[in-house]
Amino acid sequence: MAQTLTVTSLDEAFINLASKVIMSVQFEVRVSGTLEEERLRGALRQAVATHPLARARLAPPRLSSTRVTWEIADSADHLALEVTDEPVGVVRDRLQSRAPDLARSPLFHVALVRHPGGDYLMFNFHHAGFDGMGAVRFLTSVARAYSGAEDIAGGPPIEEARDLRAIAGARSFSDVIPRAQKLAQDTMERKRVTRVASDGGDPAEPGYTFAAVTLTAEQTAGIVASKPKGATINDVALAAQALTVLRWNEAHGEKIGDSVSIMMPVNMRPAEWSTEVISNYASFLAIVVPTSVPRDLAEATMVVRDRTKKLKENGAAGWIVDVLDRGNMLPVILKKNLASMLPLVQHQFVETTVLSNVGRMSLPGFGDAGEVTEVWFSPPCFGDVMSPGVGLAGVGKELFVTFRGIRKYLSNDAVQRFADLYVETITGG
Repeated sequence: MAQTLTVTSLDEAFINLASKVIMSVQFEVRVSGTLEEERLRGALRQAVATHPLARARLAPPRLSSTRVTWEIADSADHLALEVTDEPVGVVRDRLQSRAPDLARSPLFHVALVRHPGGDYLMFNFHHAGFDGMGAVRFLTSVARAYSGAEDIAGGPPIEEARDLRAIAGARSFSDVIPRAQKLAQDTMERKRVTRVASDGGDPAEPGYTFAAVTLTAEQTAGIVASKPKGATINDVALAAQALTVLRWNEAHGEKIGDSVSIMMPVNMRPAEWSTEVISNYASFLAIVVPTSVPRDLAEATMVVRDRTKKLKENGAAGWIVDVLDRGNMLPVILKKNLASMLPLVQHQFVETTVLSNVGRMSLPGFGDAGEVTEVWFSPPCFGDVMSPGVGLAGVGKELFVTFRGIRKYLSNDAVQRFADLYVETITGG
């Protein structure tokens, strides 16, 4: 008999969103050599066997049921691997523009793209079961299985690991205060939020289109050297994104509001297993940048730094558990006033765009297929008005930046031009 897991409130939010937008988490790696197809299929099967949520499917609904459940089968229903030598961009756009079927396991699509300079292994993970760190962990299992290395899943048992209230819920009124203050501040600052000007989109064209940019070791070193004291690379990336939106809209003659609001996903896993357990632990914080911010990147970064620093210190990211879960400690009146305005609990999102950063990583190699030379990652666009989204990943001394646009608003050429403008902004070029 298949194991069942109760769907968490966060899972359910993404399940509901999947009826409106394509909830694909993009995670891709490139290796230096050639991946053997059958060996890769075996590694995928082994990784799926290691992680319960990877082989989950939604249980058929019952009239008497009040909760949705995941059904964990012993093996995946249909583990298909697409193998192609088409252009990488063509495969990427197609793969990320179709959502995995939640009623059928596994919760991802996968493609192997042959390339003379090294193969690409591409995943489209459904966000209801995977976040960015879950994608990294699954790829790690695939690489270890392919190379014959041991892979022991860490973290607590899956039932315990998915108790979001125990992990991130408010435990006392002192926890509630910064969360309530953050939500109230966001409500005030989100008035007249700037929207990215559309360019060349086709309303009849569904799905996403992408642009991928590599920041070289030299460019990355320059960004690190010039960032203000106390700021992180993520702060610089957020500031650059806000400034790029302003420059883009000015070039298109589009109106600019009072702020550029950037949705920033936050990993809610505890520090002791922050890179383990495949499930959805993505909370979100709005980084609201006033459009009066100086157009100089260093000065804009200082504005962002001061905002993110405070959020890191006060644990505000746990708000999402308190808002979505019953029995939390946020005042009912606050929840009623804010629930319709916040990410994941409203019909239309208020943020301008999204930026997600999985950080600099050291992924295992694929044995004789070689080491990982590139990593490409991006979150879904959480609504029609939040395009393009940006994803960052680092390998070695390089940064890989992925730009994801919604086709009906932005053409492929437009997303590439936005990406070029972003690179110009963040490098000072």
